[in-house]
Amino acid sequence: MEENKNQEQTVNTEELKKETVDAVNQVKDTIKNVDIKNDAKEATGFVKSMFKDPFGTIKSIVEDSTNKTFKIAIIFIAIWVIAEFIDVIIPVITSKYWSGNLAVERILRIIKYTIAPVINILVLSGIVYFMNKENKKSLITTITSITIAKIPVVLVSIVTLISLISTNASPVISRFSSFCSVVSIILVYFSAKALCGEEQNSKFVKRFVIIYAIYYVISLIFYYLGIYI
Repeated sequence: MEENKNQEQTVNTEELKKETVDAVNQVKDTIKNVDIKNDAKEATGFVKSMFKDPFGTIKSIVEDSTNKTFKIAIIFIAIWVIAEFIDVIIPVITSKYWSGNLAVERILRIIKYTIAPVINILVLSGIVYFMNKENKKSLITTITSITIAKIPVVLVSIVTLISLISTNASPVISRFSSFCSVVSIILVYFSAKALCGEEQNSKFVKRFVIIYAIYYVISLIFYYLGIYI
């Protein structure tokens, strides 16, 4: 019994290594083949399709074995990273105080804020991937689906930049952020549900609660490291 368990763990570890290597290689290939003009149009069209039929779009991503939407997911992650970078860098560079330990702290702050979106996606995707035992999808498909479900949060990161120009917009942005967070959680729910191949909501709700409970525990750990995911 113990031998079978160890063998299963070894297989899972090897499978994860392979999935991770494939994901890294596909990210590299995707970045090399980026065509900003055409890909921007494609991403814009994708957002429109998400508004028209979000659940149908998510389902098509999960069922697509070619991972053609992965490039769009990478674009949205890049937009999210850039928006967070701008949001943190402008107050830093406009500050009058920039020397010694304070400079180091601010550089670390910039790095932490910039990598937070990537960690957010990877953590949530990793949890969904490991919780999906019956209908295992590739790590690339999982990352793509979760990223697409996070589009409302990406939109918030862009809109939040308005507050750098006008603080009067903060109340509106705050409410918009809350609304988009709720929408994103709903989309993540249906993404995870589709990835796990579960048809009945009554059966999947418990698993989804566990997924987010694990996510919030991990996010708390990152919080104490100064990374807010």
